[in-house]
Amino acid sequence: MAQLWQDFLDAPGYLNHSPWFPNPLIAGRDMAISGYTETMNRLPWRGLGVWLDETVEWVDRSVVFELSCITMPLFIAVFLTMLRLFLNWALFTRIPVWFNLSKDGREKMPESLWKGCFYTVTWVWACYIISSGEHNYFFDLRSQWNNWQPGISVDEAQYWLYMFQMGFYLHCCYATIYLETIRRDFVVLMLHHILTLGLLLFSYIVRFHLIGLLVLFVQDIGDVALEFSKCMIYFKDRNGRTYYWPELIANMGFGFFTIQHVLFRLYWYPTKVIYSAVYVGPTVFKGGPWFLVFLPMLWGLYAMQVYWFRFIMRLLWKIVVKGEELADTREFEEKGGDGEVKNGGPKKNKKQKKEQ
Repeated sequence: MAQLWQDFLDAPGYLNHSPWFPNPLIAGRDMAISGYTETMNRLPWRGLGVWLDETVEWVDRSVVFELSCITMPLFIAVFLTMLRLFLNWALFTRIPVWFNLSKDGREKMPESLWKGCFYTVTWVWACYIISSGEHNYFFDLRSQWNNWQPGISVDEAQYWLYMFQMGFYLHCCYATIYLETIRRDFVVLMLHHILTLGLLLFSYIVRFHLIGLLVLFVQDIGDVALEFSKCMIYFKDRNGRTYYWPELIANMGFGFFTIQHVLFRLYWYPTKVIYSAVYVGPTVFKGGPWFLVFLPMLWGLYAMQVYWFRFIMRLLWKIVVKGEELADTREFEEKGGDGEVKNGGPKKNKKQKKEQ
C-alpha cells in the first residue's frame, strides 16, 4: 500500500502533454497541491495594503482594456437580436407551419433552431482554431502559456470568435427574459450567461484567451446536441399524428448529449481546462495574482454543469425506469383540461416569474 501511494505521488503530471483521457486522480493531485500553494501565496500575509499595491501594480502592467471589448459585443448583441427576429419571421416560425407541427412545437421550435444554428457555427469555429495552429491546445496545455505576455496580440479568428461569443451572451441575457420560454432553471441560466460573459471578458483583457477557447470547445457541442434532439421531439407530433422515427432519433440524440455532457463538461473540463489554469499556468508563471480571480469563475461554471446534470439524470430515470417519453424536465408543468399533467408551453413571463 505504501508503494502504491508513493507511485501515485511520483506519477508524472500533464504539464507537457495531456492525453485523450487524463487520469483524474493525477490531475486532482496536481490541482490540489498547486491550488493550495497558490492560494496560500496569494493571501495578504504581509498586510492588506501591500497586497492591494501589488495587485494594482500587476493589473496596471498586465490588463489590456480596449474600448472595443465593450462596444463590439454590444453592437453584435443588437445585430444578433435583429438577425434572430428576422430569421424567426422569414424561416424559423414557418418551418413548424410547413410541417404542421403541434402547438407546442410551433411555439418552441424557433428557439431551438436559432440556438442550434449558432452553437454549431461557434463550435466548428473553436475546433478550427484549437487544431489548426502550430500547437493543438487540447493536448499541449503548456502552449497556452508559453508565449504569454501582457497585451500579447490575438489572432483575428480568435478575436472575432470572442467578440461574437460575448455579443451572443449579452443577447442571451435579453432573450432569456423576453424571447424564450421561462424554465425551472431560469435563475441559474441567467447566472450562467453573466458568468460566461464575465469569464470571456476577463480572459480576453488579461490575454488568457486560449483557455477561453478551450472552454468554448468543451461547452458548445452540448448545446448543439441538445437543440437538435429538441427539434426532433417537436417533429414527432405533426399532422395530428405521432411519428416513430423522430422520437427514435431524438432518443439517440439525447443519448449522445448525455455522453458528451459527462465526457466534455464533467471530465475534460476539469482535467484539461481547469487543470491548465490551476496547475500549468502557475507552474509556467510564478507571478501574477490572477489565480484568485480566474479560478472561482471556472469552478463556478463547472458547478452549473453539475447542477444541470441533475436534470439529465432525472430525465434518464423517467425514460428508462418509468417508461415515459422524452421531454424537457426543466419545463414548468401545467394541468390540462382532463387533469393530466403536461409540460407547459411558453407562458406569460409575469405568470412564470410568480411560479418561479
